[in-house]
Amino acid sequence: MTSLALLNAFVLFALSTTQVFAQSCPCGYKDSSGHIWREAIVSDFTQSAGALAAVNANWIIATDFEAQPTGTANIQYVTANVFQHQDALGLKASAYDNSGSVKSAEIFTERSDILYGSFRMQAQVPSVPGVVFGFFTYISDTQEQDIEFLSSDVDYYQHVYYTNQPGQLPGGGVDTNAAKSVVVPGADFTRFGVHRFDWLPAATTYSYAGTSDSGATITSSTTITKNVPTTPSEFVLNVWSNGDAGFSKGPPTEDAIATVQFVHLYFNSTSFSAASFNSACSAAGHVAPCNV
Repeated sequence: MTSLALLNAFVLFALSTTQVFAQSCPCGYKDSSGHIWREAIVSDFTQSAGALAAVNANWIIATDFEAQPTGTANIQYVTANVFQHQDALGLKASAYDNSGSVKSAEIFTERSDILYGSFRMQAQVPSVPGVVFGFFTYISDTQEQDIEFLSSDVDYYQHVYYTNQPGQLPGGGVDTNAAKSVVVPGADFTRFGVHRFDWLPAATTYSYAGTSDSGATITSSTTITKNVPTTPSEFVLNVWSNGDAGFSKGPPTEDAIATVQFVHLYFNSTSFSAASFNSACSAAGHVAPCNV
């Protein structure tokens, strides 16, 4: 086999990793709470083929322009801000160049049929002030659940926002039953840690697991039962800023980068029914589900 053919074969193997993993778990994926999910998207951004190979397998890179009614700048998502970074995936909001738009980064799943599941990301948050880093499901502004980090917070390294949208009351105040501002004592989100949420019909449970400077395990969990989405959705990661003094702040004066090592999505969908799943599991001999 020529070196070019060998390289092509290797790339094809890497891009099919998710499919192979799915086929090896025909009876689903059992999470730590005992729920069994029928499907998976497993994106390893540290794979030998590179972070962008993992992106291209299951994700779309956004190139949208978003005019902003508040703030001092618009948002322009650009392909170049989704890139290989430190043997992982970099998502960048560029230093503001006074052009009127902050060049930002976003990826979202090719699929928008995801309905309930367990979703995990191992990442480092941006440390440059003035950006938002988000990990969330979305199909509309009222069918959305978010993990968000605000790098302008003084305690950004241990402060996270969990929201089942809408997170505001009709009068404009924060709906504390749907939006939680959580400080995790001892956490350092600038280290690689796992940020997760489990989306069930009656509740969304948000959690974090990481280590302290001393190596101690740090965990946190928060459950929200209001405004739990009920509509099939896509999954999104982004880093952005619009200069809004009440939220993102900024725009950033330096490049602000989130570094993501993996995203693991275990879920049900409206495309693969329970009956079809049960038939596939039966055909495979009712093997044990994969523990995830």
